[in-house]
Amino acid sequence: MRARPKPTIHPLLAGASIVIILAGLREIGSVLNIFLVALLLAVTVSPLLTWQLKRGWPKWLSLTITILIVIVILGSVTSLLGVAVNNMVSGAGFYQDKVTELYRTGLDNLAARGVDISEIRKLEVFSPNKIVAYTTTFIENVFSTFGNFFFVVLLMVFILIEFADITLKADRGMFAPNSWQRRSADVTNDLKKYISINAITGLIAAVADFILLIAIGVDFAILWGFLAFLFSFIPNIGFILSVIPPAMLALIQFGWVQCVIVVVLYILINTVVDNVVKPRYLGKEFNMSILVVFLSLLFWGWLLGAIGAILGVPLTMIGKRLWEFMNSDLDGHTPRQSIETVSNTPAPDPAGGEQT
Repeated sequence: MRARPKPTIHPLLAGASIVIILAGLREIGSVLNIFLVALLLAVTVSPLLTWQLKRGWPKWLSLTITILIVIVILGSVTSLLGVAVNNMVSGAGFYQDKVTELYRTGLDNLAARGVDISEIRKLEVFSPNKIVAYTTTFIENVFSTFGNFFFVVLLMVFILIEFADITLKADRGMFAPNSWQRRSADVTNDLKKYISINAITGLIAAVADFILLIAIGVDFAILWGFLAFLFSFIPNIGFILSVIPPAMLALIQFGWVQCVIVVVLYILINTVVDNVVKPRYLGKEFNMSILVVFLSLLFWGWLLGAIGAILGVPLTMIGKRLWEFMNSDLDGHTPRQSIETVSNTPAPDPAGGEQT
């Protein structure tokens, strides 16, 4: 049996197609972000739905309980965060003045030590106006997506209904091994494991960070705790991004001592979670190098904004699995079939004769 020829495409045509697709995705980024947040929530709570279905609970009852739990939790968190974001944006002028004062003090100290600060003054990225503007814009972009509460919940309901149908049909053996439903279930299971474990460990770290900030008295502690939870989905780099805002705010409010305390205890909390708790449940197959994580952060952040940066690693995982499925289709077999073929191939006779 002759092997099926692989389809070919001209590199220039492939490159042009990719550019057009990326441009389209970037244009609909605001709508796509709502879908991604809904998908994140659905995948996070899907183990609860699956647990109920596996125990024979009716589909309508399982969906109702899961959706009500999500609405109550998401509604409460969104309300609290909305108040914190509004207070922070309204007080941006006060914090900008504080940052300006610190900025000038730092430049004066450098000048007193003989450092030429003329070039530093020309760098607008370090200006207090830019720093405060970047911070408020990023936070507003993140929570504007979560602010579309109705659409996020509506999409999440539809996604959970599909999850329930796929779970019930898969348990009954209604899908062929190579069907798109079976493959989507495989991708979803990987995504469930990654997101669920990161959500639980991230929640542990976020609660500990929140208690720390409350004890010190840093403003908007619930906001920084929630950001710590979101950034927990970015391995290696997320912790660094999550500690910068509360550390800067502690510096503005209290001084260097409290700032150092925040940084040190953040490092301690996240080191324990990332190196002791998380590896016990997250397998090595989900490990990614810092380079891959950083490139995912840059690419998806450029394409979809703040939400894309937060979900960059899960999106990269999905893209990797889809690429594997596409390659297996072009080869004419699934990866599992190829492994079985190799394992079932008879070994050559040491004497050089043919096996009968």
